[in-house]
Amino acid sequence: MKKERSFQRKLLPIILLLAAVPLFLFSILALVSLRGILVDRYEEQVDSDLAQSEKLMDITLERYRTLLDEAAADGDLLAAAERAAQGQELTGGENEKINGCLEQMVRQSSGAAGAALLLEDSAFFFDQPDRYLEGNGWMEEAVRAWRLQTDGERTFSYSGPAGGDAAEENGRYVFGVFRRLSVSTEEEGAGTLALWVDVEVLRDTLAGEEGIKSFVSDGEVIVASTERGETGKSPAEASRGDYYIQSLTQQDTGWRITEMYSLERYHYTLFSQLAFEVLIGLAVMAVLAVVAFLLSAPMVRSVRRIAGAMAAAREGDFSVRVEENPKSPYELNTIATGFNGLAEQTEQLIRKLRQTAEEQKNAELQALEAQIDPHFLYNTLDTINWKAIEKDEMEISEMVGALADILRYSVINAGEESPVRGELYWLGQYVLLQQEKLGKEIKVTVDVPERIQNMKIHKLLLQPFVENSIRHGFRGREGECRLEIRMTLEDGMLHIQLEDNGRGMDGPDLARLMDEERTRSWTGHVGVENVRKRLRLYYSDRAYLRFESVEGKFTRVHIYIPASEGEVDGHEDRDRGG
Repeated sequence: MKKERSFQRKLLPIILLLAAVPLFLFSILALVSLRGILVDRYEEQVDSDLAQSEKLMDITLERYRTLLDEAAADGDLLAAAERAAQGQELTGGENEKINGCLEQMVRQSSGAAGAALLLEDSAFFFDQPDRYLEGNGWMEEAVRAWRLQTDGERTFSYSGPAGGDAAEENGRYVFGVFRRLSVSTEEEGAGTLALWVDVEVLRDTLAGEEGIKSFVSDGEVIVASTERGETGKSPAEASRGDYYIQSLTQQDTGWRITEMYSLERYHYTLFSQLAFEVLIGLAVMAVLAVVAFLLSAPMVRSVRRIAGAMAAAREGDFSVRVEENPKSPYELNTIATGFNGLAEQTEQLIRKLRQTAEEQKNAELQALEAQIDPHFLYNTLDTINWKAIEKDEMEISEMVGALADILRYSVINAGEESPVRGELYWLGQYVLLQQEKLGKEIKVTVDVPERIQNMKIHKLLLQPFVENSIRHGFRGREGECRLEIRMTLEDGMLHIQLEDNGRGMDGPDLARLMDEERTRSWTGHVGVENVRKRLRLYYSDRAYLRFESVEGKFTRVHIYIPASEGEVDGHEDRDRGG
């Protein structure tokens, strides 16, 4: 059997779900917003670093361009270069001039590895092998690489990286800055001043903070990088990994400066924010769960009290009551009040049903004890009737016939409904006997429409009131005795009115007759109490009695019962003596 969940167990998940949905949406929006902020910050930082690196690189290269310009403006150097370009043999002083100029450029340049004067068919070199690269083979290799990519139209040109086998072994590379000279040869501009500088100089211009990697590339070769081992490699190889990458082209050199920001910090920031929001969400949900539990606890206790009372009532204990709690919600107190009222009414109803059942049982026992064979009574009365006729006692015969009709009406289908017409006929026979006993005539006036005469009422409802009129109203009264019976329909109720012109009642007696409790113990009015009980059994609270009386003038009885119409059959005709 499936176990039912309590109200609290159903309420808490709903509250947590209602709290989780907005928290989840808020977290998503916060993460999206944070991601946008971080991306914007990265873009701003990268753009700023790129601009700064470009500016520093331009300043650095400008120093070397200035040295080359100064050397290119030296007339003696240009004259010696022109003679060498024409193939003339240089004097010792001219050679010394060229070498001295190259040495001066290297000595004055921070990070310079070597310098050269490059002519169409010859070249002059100066390097510092003890400082950067051992041997001068790297310089010839660098010149050959430069000649393959040089642009003769530009004053300054650049190349890199270079360094030969030694550079690959120790990771020290150089890049070249070249200044085109104007010498008077058949091919103008055939001379070029070259200055090779350690790539560490460029590396110092790049952003190298934690989480940031930068490099300068010339085509598909990295010239300088914040990572020392990446010089000479391809940019694609260096760009592997989880990075935010941005780059720009340096106008003078044509080299590309690339900034790579590691996304590890980006992901860590997002994860930290997510973890923080999850913790906040869990804390909020925990607080809401505790608050919901504390707030719902009184209500749950009230509901359980009501449920317990209902369970007790279901087991038959209608004396149980639910105590109202001022701290409980209004609706629960309303339910408790309604349940208490219902339990009280049910308890009273059960008490009445038990009382009614007991009374019915006693009545049935009394009826069984007093039961006489109706046929014996009818045969006996018939014998008496014929004896009276034989002796010409017609009045006695009439009285015996009336008594037989009364007995037949009372015994056949006792307790069932009969047409009003039959009830009126029976009352006529009853009055006939009573007036003989009273010793004077009773004038009966009946005002009942034909439609109402066909309606059904329970037998013997009117007899006790007619009996009271004769016994208490007409006894000892001088003058004419009148009994009026009227019936009307009023809003679905049959209004029966019985009025006599007897002695009437004073105020205290009338009040006592109106009080049901006091009537029960009033000797001589048991019939009225009997009618009240029968009306309650037949019609519940839908039927009631009302009395009017003026002492010495009249007594009027009002009976209100639900109207019911039915067909009159032959059996009912026989009941009324038809």
